[in-house]
Amino acid sequence: MKKNILKYISLASFAIILFIGCGTQESQSDILDQIQRQIDNLKKAHLNSDVDLADRLYHPNLILTSQSGTKYDKEVALKNIENTFESYVNADIEFLQVSNSVVLTNYINERKYKDFDKGRFRLTVLWIKHEGEWKIISMQSSKIKEPKRTSG
Repeated sequence: MKKNILKYISLASFAIILFIGCGTQESQSDILDQIQRQIDNLKKAHLNSDVDLADRLYHPNLILTSQSGTKYDKEVALKNIENTFESYVNADIEFLQVSNSVVLTNYINERKYKDFDKGRFRLTVLWIKHEGEWKIISMQSSKIKEPKRTSG
């Protein structure tokens, strides 16, 4: 699994290096605002089971890597949107790399599927500018272990 993680980090790094400085010039704050709107749209897609909105957010070559290390393509990711979410909250959004055509974000996502316990995850998302819109080409989710509670 460590080998796969290193592979994806290398792929993301290569994409960032490849795309830095490409495309039309937009201000960094405009790009950050656009990505924030897309993160909000992803939340809406999950909460409303809106497959059409998610389809517009996902790049055709999406690679989604779950906390178990399983890779999924866009088709499977869109089916996952159909699951009923009771809650979906994003926090601590960090912009690790920003250019006119590639943005790498990292943030905490706390979500609850109907009939399942709430979980906290760290999402690392690679956004690329595709057909004039920011789309997710790669997303990796890691479950955050809750600290053990001591009796006391």
